[in-house]
Amino acid sequence: MGVKKMFGLGLLVIVVVAVGILWALEVNAVRRKSQNPLVVKTAALFNIPAIKTDSGNIAYSDYMRDFQTLKKFYLSQQAESRPTDEQISDQAASRLILNEIVKKLAKQYDATVGLEDIDKVKNQVVGQFGSEAAMLTEIKNRFGWTFDQYIEFVVKPVLLEQKVAEKFASSTDEGGKKFEVPEVRASHILFSSTESDDAKVKAKAEGVLKRIKSGEDFAKLAGEFGSDSTKSTGGDLGWFGKGQMVKEFEDAVFALESGQLGENLVKTQFGYHIVKVTEKRMVRDFKAFLDEQLKTMSMKFLVPIHNPFESLQK
Repeated sequence: MGVKKMFGLGLLVIVVVAVGILWALEVNAVRRKSQNPLVVKTAALFNIPAIKTDSGNIAYSDYMRDFQTLKKFYLSQQAESRPTDEQISDQAASRLILNEIVKKLAKQYDATVGLEDIDKVKNQVVGQFGSEAAMLTEIKNRFGWTFDQYIEFVVKPVLLEQKVAEKFASSTDEGGKKFEVPEVRASHILFSSTESDDAKVKAKAEGVLKRIKSGEDFAKLAGEFGSDSTKSTGGDLGWFGKGQMVKEFEDAVFALESGQLGENLVKTQFGYHIVKVTEKRMVRDFKAFLDEQLKTMSMKFLVPIHNPFESLQK
């Protein structure tokens, strides 16, 4: 073997050993949850994971990026109390784990995010801040990111989740049937009451209910007597599922059939309601579907951080 060849081989061995030592030192630093910028950058270079799941691995650099960004955001808020580091870690880790699940489901349901979707969100965000310059400044101050980073780390994952949710809702696969739950579209006329005028308000509401039972138009009377924002839409509350309204209201509405008017007033903490169900349907509950994915997925935490889904998996 020539001298040059031996020298080259020796140099290669030295490089391999040096990389191995660097890798070991880096892994050790990551295991100690180091926030040193050089450690985080090197972890990104080696693609060292913080969490391993069967949907995909969460890179330590991604976890630390989101953890530090959320911490910066909360520190910038004028609030009496702020989340603890563990609570912030839970937010960062849970979002990244959900993103991996959503990416896997996106392939299953053929869901994609296009430039048109991103441009629509960009225009909405610019509209909120008044100008693109103001938007860029706010994103930099809040998160320390460029707009492209904000799109990549926040907007795209949210849009993809929405797309997957839409695909899941309209799917007809047998596996999704067990996640079907009832939804109703209902209208109400709210008569706000207090303890002092309760009897008077109740009598007024009963009078209007009698007029509806006699054939007068529900929407017209909602516009005349309603005491919340739905009066401008004839009392229409839109579609909603269980758990979205106060219990007394929910129990009364879900007991009715499509097109049925409630026989009696419904009393809640807001006052007295006249209720009417317009339509009923079964829909697929995407949140319950995601919870099922989380319950059954394998997760291995390689750094000392709390599993945000520990109670769900138990």
